Amino acid sequence: MKTFLCLLFSLLLYSCQPKETTVSEKMDFLIAYNTWEPDSIAEDNWEIRILDPEDSLHTSQNIINHPDVAWTYLAHEDRIFFISDRDTAYRHFFLYEMGPDGSGVKKLSDLRLEDSWMDINPEKNEMVVAARPSLDIRYQLYLINLENGNYSPLVNDTAYRFSDPVFSPDGNQIAFVKSPKTKKEGVFPEVFLMNRDGSGEKQLTVFPAEDPAANSYGYKAGALRWHPTEDFISYASSRGNGTFIFGVTPDGTQNWQISRSGKKEVYHDWSPDGKWLAFEQYQDTLSKQFHIVLMNWESKESKILTDTLLKTQLAPVFVRK
Repeated sequence: MKTFLCLLFSLLLYSCQPKETTVSEKMDFLIAYNTWEPDSIAEDNWEIRILDPEDSLHTSQNIINHPDVAWTYLAHEDRIFFISDRDTAYRHFFLYEMGPDGSGVKKLSDLRLEDSWMDINPEKNEMVVAARPSLDIRYQLYLINLENGNYSPLVNDTAYRFSDPVFSPDGNQIAFVKSPKTKKEGVFPEVFLMNRDGSGEKQLTVFPAEDPAANSYGYKAGALRWHPTEDFISYASSRGNGTFIFGVTPDGTQNWQISRSGKKEVYHDWSPDGKWLAFEQYQDTLSKQFHIVLMNWESKESKILTDTLLKTQLAPVFVRK
């Protein structure tokens, strides 16, 4: 009996101990993001940094170290895709890729790109982008074959501007932002959806024309991401005096606000398993500090990943360790 009681006590004691779930089991990824770091060579110097969300010291590494304008909009597994004006004219952007340590920089296509979000269909090894195929034709959607750099138009409608395209998880649909080339009163950039072949276009969002942000500078819809496991598209939109992350279902019947901190949260990314949301957050007008924040999608618990050595830290993407 004494032995049994001792065993029972030991089991009870063990069960009362906090269960250790190491962060590394949940966070098998790194975060790459964009920073503004002017120097003596180039004032408009945008770099790409990477950090480990498990690092409590908020250490980050500059993996570009180049006087170009470089910006990452996308990572897939351990490939970081970015636009850059290196080896060309100022802000003439082309598509490149590199590894998480900055190695293996490679130009992927000769198609000139717009400063826009993009997405990859890994099964077809192709990317959907907003491109500038000529000086007078801008913001048209193209598909790039990442194997050989060949590209082809997806839409051909120069009366409109198309940007921020994203594939559905199965690759059969593409969500994007569409707006008239010439601004029209009461007509705003909106989220649209179409099939992979360009057919079946439909509008998903309607910006509230009575909102105070309707007549101000800022996103009406942009920075699209498609949640990898739940059936909705996230996007940024300005409302009132702020900009927030929203969600909309592919049929357009549900539209809701995701970020509710009261701070500006715009560029964002979902982890491949859909369990984490990384986003930039503007702290306040006094400090003018942008941080990269990581949120557990289930518990909604979040933490700041970056330090204050750099103020402009934007647009995180998930990179496999």
